[in-house]
Amino acid sequence: MKKNLFAALTLILTFNYSIGQDTLSSSLLWEISGDKVQSPAYLFGSMHMMPKEDFYFPESLSDKVKSSDVLVMEIGGISEQMKGMQLMMLDSGNLYDYFTEPQLDTLFNYTEKHLDYTEDQMRAMFGKMKPFVLLQLFSKESFGENPESYELTLEKIAKESEIEVKGLETIEEQMGFIDNMSNEDQVEMIMSTMREGGTDNNEIEKLIEIYKGQDIEKIHQYITESELSSGKFEDNFLNNRNKDWIPSIRKIIKKKKAFIAVGAGHLGGPNGVLQLLRDAGYTVKPVKL
Repeated sequence: MKKNLFAALTLILTFNYSIGQDTLSSSLLWEISGDKVQSPAYLFGSMHMMPKEDFYFPESLSDKVKSSDVLVMEIGGISEQMKGMQLMMLDSGNLYDYFTEPQLDTLFNYTEKHLDYTEDQMRAMFGKMKPFVLLQLFSKESFGENPESYELTLEKIAKESEIEVKGLETIEEQMGFIDNMSNEDQVEMIMSTMREGGTDNNEIEKLIEIYKGQDIEKIHQYITESELSSGKFEDNFLNNRNKDWIPSIRKIIKKKKAFIAVGAGHLGGPNGVLQLLRDAGYTVKPVKL
């Protein structure tokens, strides 16, 4: 069975606790070096949401951010993210027009049982929003109450240390990748999530364990085996974005000591950011957390 795509998206759109490891072959943190790098430059693979009990942010990671000239993330700060809700609104029509009557029955029964929202509440609150919003709503139960965010933690450190924050893409560009998905595909993602009992199931636990294991190739494999994943999906959400980021990353690390954080799903694979940096002549090596 293919993996839950919503779970995989938390590695695209965001640890190993072992002691005494002599040879490190993989990590969530990588050092970038080369003739055209204002060293040290670091690349970190984040997970966009994490239950409080699994959130791991060692002081050594915080120190590397504080010693940098610039923090680079997918989106350049909270102010950019706040624009996201506006972009999640439908231009016309109603969210629930995309569902069949049987699908609506399943949806409203699910949200009342798991999220304590009645049909009337759901229609009033989300009727003018795009289907993808419902997947974000489901995350309420997926990662526990008040889940932690690596991006928000990193930005807080940067703000307190008066470090510049830059984005590799705008919120408009990121939302465009979602808009490129057909409404039918988005609805199928929603229905699939409910069929699997929501996103707070064994799949989420497996996802967290894979992330904590810090094996970037396993993380990449998890995404490419996700439900509804296809060549088009991988190009839109991973490969094309990775390639688009490289010129900006090269320009930044040439002039400034940079700490770069992107979803961990972007690091591995033949078209991952690490391989693209190697292809561009940089040396990348894992750093123990």
